Amino acid sequence: MTRHILILSANLPGLLTAYRLIPYGFRIAILEDHSTVSPAPSSPHFAKSIEPDHPPSLQGLTTQPSPLILPGYYHTTWALFQELPFEHTAQLIQPVELEFGTSEDQTLMLSNARGIATLHPMIRLAGFRGLTWSDRWHLMNFLEKKWEEPHSSDHHPDMLTVESWLISAQQSALARQRIWNPFCRLFLGCDVTQASLGYFLEVLSRFWLSKPHGPETFLASPDMQNHLQQKLRQVLLEKGVTFYPSTEITGIQADSERIQAIVLARGERLNADIYVSPLSPPELLRLLPERAPARFSCFSHLAHLQEASGTTVRMTLNDTLLPPRLILNSGIFDWITSMPVSNTEGATTSITGFKLSPSPSSLHTGDRLRETFWPHINKIFNTSPKQSLSPCESTATPSVYRYIPCLTGYRTFRPLPNTPIPNLFLAGSWTATPLPPSLESTVLSAYACARAVTEWVQTSSH
Repeated sequence: MTRHILILSANLPGLLTAYRLIPYGFRIAILEDHSTVSPAPSSPHFAKSIEPDHPPSLQGLTTQPSPLILPGYYHTTWALFQELPFEHTAQLIQPVELEFGTSEDQTLMLSNARGIATLHPMIRLAGFRGLTWSDRWHLMNFLEKKWEEPHSSDHHPDMLTVESWLISAQQSALARQRIWNPFCRLFLGCDVTQASLGYFLEVLSRFWLSKPHGPETFLASPDMQNHLQQKLRQVLLEKGVTFYPSTEITGIQADSERIQAIVLARGERLNADIYVSPLSPPELLRLLPERAPARFSCFSHLAHLQEASGTTVRMTLNDTLLPPRLILNSGIFDWITSMPVSNTEGATTSITGFKLSPSPSSLHTGDRLRETFWPHINKIFNTSPKQSLSPCESTATPSVYRYIPCLTGYRTFRPLPNTPIPNLFLAGSWTATPLPPSLESTVLSAYACARAVTEWVQTSSH
């Protein structure tokens, strides 16, 4: 008997789950998104629609796609790109070096490992000028001792902060402020004083201590996720997947053993054998029966996966072609990206600044960031006098940036794809994956969800 699977959203994790389920011959249906499609997630964060409880500094801002940051260790994502080849990939994805800002408005580059540096990551670490000789020496000694004693006393690194580990490694306050905190905010979405050590070490080992075979970091166009979703949708339609028209889900009906139906706004009930939810934790909690979070810790933990709000400011420089760059700790912004765009209308450069968790003060409002954006960019990129005189301030557009910070204990609350309700499965970057929420986590979670579904079907069929 062919099992009927209903996926509750046509967002990226929903489409990816359906894509991986196609070879197994299931009858798959996907509900179109009722709300506006969310922009592309950038590592490790993802954008969401604006909610009324945003701080005053974010009121009135729209949500726009942001450039994707794709580290080279996103192996599952790169494999997906090869399965679904895109047109004009060179324009959509461009390699960059990771740069750290300094107090002198200069940058220090973490160059790719080349030559003898590829033989051992410690050699590369020793050559990184962003850390003083003292910081490098203490860190290398600390790492060497850790590698010699793999069974350390840190049994629960996810419950420890990154700062506690850096202090143990005798990293100076300047190193923690200039290098480690920006690195932590980029990949984990919070400061070293709050971030989970477990995820930090996972990212650090993959990014810095691996042996790269090419560029380690790439920038992808904000259109990248749209291209990916359109390609997936095309493949799914060709394979016979059904897409229900856009409508709002008002509830999930379940008995003591399983989900019975999905209730839509117009009163329609949709039935299936298996239900896959790629919805965000707040959306899923709103739809579940009231008794579900009380009965199962899996669902009650979802309330701990809190999103945070930041601000992005984007500017397009016409008749200017700057190289792709990713600069951490630029001063006003946590990081800044630049991407050259060549088209029939001429050369342009898109520059985006990211500010995490802005306070409601006037210094961090969207208007304030927009006013200071162009002078700041002009200084960092050392643009020509002709360009600095053009009225670019009017082209700077602030927007909301939503993300989930990887605070200590975060891993504890991330659910597995299987749930206590046998025929309900979860997918999304916030589910249990080895990495913080990111595009790679989205792909990994969808594949894990598809595996869980097929294994459950095989087990229940015997």
